[in-house]
Amino acid sequence: MTDYLKTYVLYVILFLLGGTTQAGEPLLVVNQAGYLPTAEKFVYAVGPADSFMVHDATDGAIVYRGELTSSAGVDESTGLVINRGDFGPVNITGMYYITATDGSATGKFRIAGYVYSDVFRKALKGFYFQRCGTALEDPAAEVYKHSACHQDDATPHVSLRSDTHIESTGGWHDAGDYGKYMVPAGITVGTLLMAYDYFPDEFARDDIGIPESGNGIPDILDEIRCELEWTITMQRSDGGVYHKLTTQRFTGMVMPEPQDSLRYIYEVASAATADFAALTARAARTLAPFDQAFSERLQQSAIRAWNFLEANPDIVPRGGFHNPAGTNTGEYGDRDDSDERIWAAAELYETTGGKRYHRYFLDHFDDVKPMANNFTWNQVGTLGHLTYLWTSRQAADPEVKATLQSALREQCDAVIEIINRSGFRTAIAPGEFNWGSNSLAMNRAMLLLMGYETFDDSAYYNGALDQLNYILGTNAHEMTFLTGVGERSPMHIHHRQSAADGIVQPVPGLLAGGPNEDRQDRVLMERFTEDTPPALCYADSLDSYASNEIAINWNAPLVFVAGYFSSPK
Repeated sequence: MTDYLKTYVLYVILFLLGGTTQAGEPLLVVNQAGYLPTAEKFVYAVGPADSFMVHDATDGAIVYRGELTSSAGVDESTGLVINRGDFGPVNITGMYYITATDGSATGKFRIAGYVYSDVFRKALKGFYFQRCGTALEDPAAEVYKHSACHQDDATPHVSLRSDTHIESTGGWHDAGDYGKYMVPAGITVGTLLMAYDYFPDEFARDDIGIPESGNGIPDILDEIRCELEWTITMQRSDGGVYHKLTTQRFTGMVMPEPQDSLRYIYEVASAATADFAALTARAARTLAPFDQAFSERLQQSAIRAWNFLEANPDIVPRGGFHNPAGTNTGEYGDRDDSDERIWAAAELYETTGGKRYHRYFLDHFDDVKPMANNFTWNQVGTLGHLTYLWTSRQAADPEVKATLQSALREQCDAVIEIINRSGFRTAIAPGEFNWGSNSLAMNRAMLLLMGYETFDDSAYYNGALDQLNYILGTNAHEMTFLTGVGERSPMHIHHRQSAADGIVQPVPGLLAGGPNEDRQDRVLMERFTEDTPPALCYADSLDSYASNEIAINWNAPLVFVAGYFSSPK
């Protein structure tokens, strides 16, 4: 059987399983948002075509012709033979589309210096739509307005052995549900702060359309402050930080305003406390030029959290947080808090210069493999490693910094190897298309950008752009994974407000989780089998929470990457 015949047989299987491509239909995909004029540009094809044409969208005139070539054979992640065409020489600002000799065609896309500006704006504003405890109103909320929600947060769970109500309103809803969780808040705020700290010019926009726009403070910092003000309420008097604030069981697909379910604060956890110490310490130095009093409050909160960690050197609670009986909301359990403590020590050292934080970092920075974490909610060590590598403190150990720099190069090269083996140049290998796989692509793009800024290696720059291309259309599903962007994007995300608001279009600017080869919901189990290539295990279905939910810690790296590329380099 020829490779092309194998491809068409696979498409028949996909069609029968409810996949995204019609049986026998050729596939021709581009980044639906568009391309930077001077960047690499590739079109990807599945089908019998051997060449392609780039057309000016205004009159259909052919402006470029190229060949479609393949050197990879059958792509292991998709099971497809994927051919690639290079149209990098097309660099004049304008609208275009591409056709191939088999009759396939792309939709229209743009080439422009600010082509990712709208992607960045929508992805960042996605956090505004996740705000909790406040009304979303015109004009900022557009058609997605609703009244103030969750005004009574929060009741102590029985496991706290307390009946004292804790005032803990505000912040962001974590994901498709309305819970608020400290651990994903940590990686989310940490990622957004890193974006602004290292690239302030790219993230200086004060016009994304939130209520604070135009106040002279970058909107990314306004959104971060919204979450910070909630996290502070989660700190106990002894410095420990409560793990989460949720109902006992997930609610149905309803709007956030109904106040018919109690929302509980759960016990203190050391992973949550260390995340809190890290994010408040970093925020203290980032926000100091804008609000010195708030900065000092954040710094003192971070120090109190560290004091709790020093007094409790073993993980709290023992074995990590677990949901108590009767609770089924997100657990975010983490049996190892060493990476969180490393991150906290690095941020506190950078903010205060304190010797105790420095000593802890030097003694423990390699408790987890340097730079090997993927910026996930339970793997934050790389955030601490990067902070120390780029520290402004003169007392920093040059040998440790050299070790971290070498590790960054090694990890970036490993990511490039994955990209080079992928038919769509995706930084996700078979076996890694798990829950939230799209965030892995974005997290690795972040790492590559930090590598590019450190080593000036264009392979890292181009590799990061490849991941943005994947999220925005160069994938086997011929769609962007970001709501409200591109000609074809998710319409049925697992997101309660989008399901309940009566509006056809989902809330914009939210990143769907992406293909999940573990098939951890009924929809994926019914549509796909264990033999389905991993990158195909995605369903644009409300009930596919394992592939189509959204989450703040997935949006954050997209904001980082799209924001980085939103201004011409």
